[in-house]
Amino acid sequence: MKYKLLILISLCVLLGFSSCKKFLQEQSQSEVIPKTANDFRELLMGSGYMQKEEPMNFLTLMDDDVDFNIDWDSGNGQTYVGSSGAKRYFYYYTWQPRLFETNGLGEVINADPSTTAYYRFYELIKGCNAVLDNIDGSIGSQQEKDRVKGEALALRSFYYFRLVNMYGAPYNSSPDALAVPLKLNSNIVIDNMQQSTVKEVYEQILKDLKTAATLMDPLPIIRRDFHINQPAIHILLSRVYLFMEKWQDCINESNKVFDQGGILTDLTGLTTGNYISYNNAEIEWMYGGNAQGGGTAEYIPSVQFRSMFDVNDIRGKYGFAISGGSPIITKFVTLGSFVTEAVRTAEALLNRAEANVQLGNLAEAGRDLNDLRRNRIIGYQDESINDKTNLLLAVRTERRKELYMEGFRWFDLRRYGMPAITHRYQNEVGEAILQYTLAEKDPMYTLPFPNSLLLRNPALKQNPSGTMADRVGH
Repeated sequence: MKYKLLILISLCVLLGFSSCKKFLQEQSQSEVIPKTANDFRELLMGSGYMQKEEPMNFLTLMDDDVDFNIDWDSGNGQTYVGSSGAKRYFYYYTWQPRLFETNGLGEVINADPSTTAYYRFYELIKGCNAVLDNIDGSIGSQQEKDRVKGEALALRSFYYFRLVNMYGAPYNSSPDALAVPLKLNSNIVIDNMQQSTVKEVYEQILKDLKTAATLMDPLPIIRRDFHINQPAIHILLSRVYLFMEKWQDCINESNKVFDQGGILTDLTGLTTGNYISYNNAEIEWMYGGNAQGGGTAEYIPSVQFRSMFDVNDIRGKYGFAISGGSPIITKFVTLGSFVTEAVRTAEALLNRAEANVQLGNLAEAGRDLNDLRRNRIIGYQDESINDKTNLLLAVRTERRKELYMEGFRWFDLRRYGMPAITHRYQNEVGEAILQYTLAEKDPMYTLPFPNSLLLRNPALKQNPSGTMADRVGH
């Protein structure tokens, strides 16, 4: 409640919303206006940090690790085939061009722009911008201000990375294509906002992250307090450079993570799940997410994907569990009613390994690959892979297993060249099982803008995916 009040009042002061001012005059007897650097850090936690919802959780329904739970049968005549849950997410699962306009039950969705993932990310960006515009004038030491500013810049870059990889083309295929607008201050926008290119958005992401690192690297590193820290910022930098195919920069940023005390945890002694938590020392930053990481009982990790795990792989043994005959995700920890997501050192290791393969540094890449496996697979014996193509495949396969359901696979598929994917679906019991295909380099790899956003901002140009015909199963 404290955060909600602080957010409402602060945004009124900072952004000048007259309607909000009227609301507060009628409802609030005491106003808390942020004055100190610590006030702004609290404001950032409430309005700039992701809370209990992951706006892009639907992406897990669209990648190649998911399958419709056709085979589940309770034994009492209950099945997921034909269920409301199965139909509700059908449009995401089969990559329909109307996936943001209606669900498979025929219900209209996203008629209000505020319900869209796009809008939710911009709301978080607005919270970051409000802090960035006012933190320099706050009361506090320069170090306190630098930490708040660094966190806000890192968060803003984090959200823009997601937006550009949802609504813009992959950087390594079409950097000059239009992506999303760049809003970098808290001023009220009167004119329609024009889209920036994919390259321009990436350049701003890098600028924000580099500035955040410059501000925060001299400061003490604080871990496990739900605020983004220095190693997490360098992990994000390594991620961005990986997507831009700037291999040496990716390696350099990954190295900084370990220079700042990042470690890889040996998980082979685990006997239960829930290892994506602050009890795991390789976790540098945790933030709000969704139950099951965005998965559902109707749409589950595919048999093909689960078969990729060695029988002694902790991630396979305790990352999934069978409940009622159906697999559920158990690697996340639940705080209250939501599942937390994380930025962790394992990603830095995988980013570095892939970049080293691309540069031909096979020994270095192999060392990282073996280090990760040794800390995940009981009794693992180091493997030597001397072929570049095979080593790249091995690193990417390990990435797929390590980061499952953590918001990576769809974005990775885009930078891998947008391969074809096939999903099976059965509408009702007794009907034929149909195959739906996302073609190689399909326009749907760049998501359409919801119509409500186009009406709100006519300057937005719809992506080709938004004008496709309905996808038909065969």
